[in-house]
Amino acid sequence: MAFINSTKHKVEKALSMGFEKVIDDRGYDSGAYYIKDGKKWIFDIVALKQKQGVTSDEELQNLGYDVDTYNYLENEPSSTNGPNEMAELYQDIAFEDGEPMYLEGGLYLYPDGSIR
Repeated sequence: MAFINSTKHKVEKALSMGFEKVIDDRGYDSGAYYIKDGKKWIFDIVALKQKQGVTSDEELQNLGYDVDTYNYLENEPSSTNGPNEMAELYQDIAFEDGEPMYLEGGLYLYPDGSIR
């Protein structure tokens, strides 16, 4: 059984990627689902396949689910190592925008998320 990294498939991620909330009592997220370009966001592909009674990604695609984005996110490096997440961390903790932040051991966190 594959491990599903649910932190990569949260509502916040869907919204940041341009998916829009649609109110629907049958939706996975408290009566809503998220859609972009006619395809629905997937929170948990294993649970979705069970609920829909399908076994393949192709069957989910035929039902209007965004399997490509789901798989893309699953294959992304862990969020604790990704440069975008480090850049977001910089934005959260920076005192002065654009200035590197000293971490320790002679290392600095830069606005682009790199550590040098």
